Amino acid sequence: MIQAFIVAISLMILAVVFHYWSLGRLLHCLPQRGQQRNHFLRSVLVLLLLVCVHLTVIVGFACGLNFVSVFCDAGQLAGDLGAGFMDFFYHSAVTYSTLGISEVPTGALKFVTALEALTGIILLTWSATFFYSVMGRAPERE
Repeated sequence: MIQAFIVAISLMILAVVFHYWSLGRLLHCLPQRGQQRNHFLRSVLVLLLLVCVHLTVIVGFACGLNFVSVFCDAGQLAGDLGAGFMDFFYHSAVTYSTLGISEVPTGALKFVTALEALTGIILLTWSATFFYSVMGRAPERE
């Protein structure tokens, strides 16, 4: 259980730091107010990059779940899912997005899953707010 706690807290901290860094880099690369750029292309680019950021965090949590399950022997995914990485990726993506239709974890994986759901809802909301502020930079139409 201690290993799962350490892994979960570490993943949560890494996810928040990575997300903060990614948004900062993305904001730095965007054109400043007043510069003429294609607003549609900028919006699509920002969305695609945000998806990549979230997929990276999901993969990180999937690796953490896999580590806790396989190497620490501290739980597994119950039900039809196996113990392959894609099963952990699927569970991680469903948990991160707080969709919650995945198989129920057992043992210490419950703790990692709970922290991933909390982290996911916070980071997804942060990204939505960031995207809204970027969309607000649209040039005024005359």
